[in-house]
Amino acid sequence: MQRSFVKALSISSLLILTACATVSKYATSRYFEIYSVNNLSACNFRPRFNDCAESMSFDVKISDSNEKLAISKYINETNETSYFGFTRKNYQQQTKPIRDFLLWVQNRNNNFQHISMLREAGNTGGYLYENKHIEYTFDFIHTRADIPMLVIHAGKNDHYYGFTYEEAKTLIKILDSWQDNSFLGEKLT
Repeated sequence: MQRSFVKALSISSLLILTACATVSKYATSRYFEIYSVNNLSACNFRPRFNDCAESMSFDVKISDSNEKLAISKYINETNETSYFGFTRKNYQQQTKPIRDFLLWVQNRNNNFQHISMLREAGNTGGYLYENKHIEYTFDFIHTRADIPMLVIHAGKNDHYYGFTYEEAKTLIKILDSWQDNSFLGEKLT
């Protein structure tokens, strides 16, 4: 009898804690989860100098509906930022410039390439549910140090993110794992 009571109390406590966390999440209008992943990084690229500034590591923000993913940075529960993102709608088209960059490097191409793409904002500048369209740009360049670099710029923000070949491969690997529902990451929120 006492064992059953302790077991029931434990289950009740777990359910109450889960319910409180869920209520808190939706009360603060946070309809996503943030995950830490290994080796997702890029640099804060400076177009004016054609070179990288500080290196940045990223987390991944996934909407509760699992329809949108944003490359983000978790600071704390009330402060996290999204930089750019992807949706399941037109996923292949959205990731094509990254895949093209990988081929560009493999073919040892030295010609600058610039790709512009109008996409749903969805996950830039801190917002995961904004539905207006913004322009994403993807530039294939060689830095001053002659390093092939994919530079991604989303919207009107001042941030340009530079991915080396290896960083772009890691980005595609993580995006593809999300797309095929095999994404693994450590949940932060």
